[in-house]
Amino acid sequence: MSTAGVELPKVAIFGSCVTRDLFEDDALDGLLSSYTARCSVISTVAAPVALDPDRLAHPSPWQRRAIIADFHKTFFSELEAQRPDWLVIDLIDERFDLLRIAESLVTNSSALQGADTQGQHSGAELVRRSSHEGRELFLGAAEEFVARVTQIVPAQRIVLHRALWCPRYRAGDAIRCFEERRAEMCSRQNEMLGEGYDALRRSLGTDAVEIAVDPDVHLADEQHRWELEPFHYEPRYNRFAVERLTEVFERR
Repeated sequence: MSTAGVELPKVAIFGSCVTRDLFEDDALDGLLSSYTARCSVISTVAAPVALDPDRLAHPSPWQRRAIIADFHKTFFSELEAQRPDWLVIDLIDERFDLLRIAESLVTNSSALQGADTQGQHSGAELVRRSSHEGRELFLGAAEEFVARVTQIVPAQRIVLHRALWCPRYRAGDAIRCFEERRAEMCSRQNEMLGEGYDALRRSLGTDAVEIAVDPDVHLADEQHRWELEPFHYEPRYNRFAVERLTEVFERR
């Protein structure tokens, strides 16, 4: 969508690789200004948690930074410093459980699980994200999250990417279903995610834009570069989402 002499919009992401990967397409190349992942809406609005970065080890520098950002709660300050033209939100990382530390919460992401914290916060209490408590925590956090975000990016410049889990996947020329237990997990996750997207939508109002995965139509991809997962979509969906985002960014 770039044009010589025209300043490109800056786009921030709060979400996961399902949105981040779209910006590797030529149509959206150069637009991404910041990417916040491996954290829940719940932990993002919670109080900062002490963490000594010098005592945190992770083989991935990016995931290490994501852990520090989630503990130190830097999303809003970084968003304000960036002042992007657009913010795209997806909730796929809500699949991770939470850890209660003192009076605050952090996300027990795959990044944190793979890190060596050298015993920091070893007494943390696990809170299941899909539990009644976890879902109530999200509903309470969503309104504050939107209130703080829209002080920086107006609602009409926010795209809600309703990413969901697909119970079917493409394997070459064939379409296959995930095994029964995984399909049941897809259903449970999508119920929780739908509740979360609806809560954000209520707080954002009708000005926000939406693009959506339809699990009855769209498929996961057995050959996905990040491996087969119900939320790693086939190229056909990604092309649809890129086209939709391109239209949105050019129209407004």
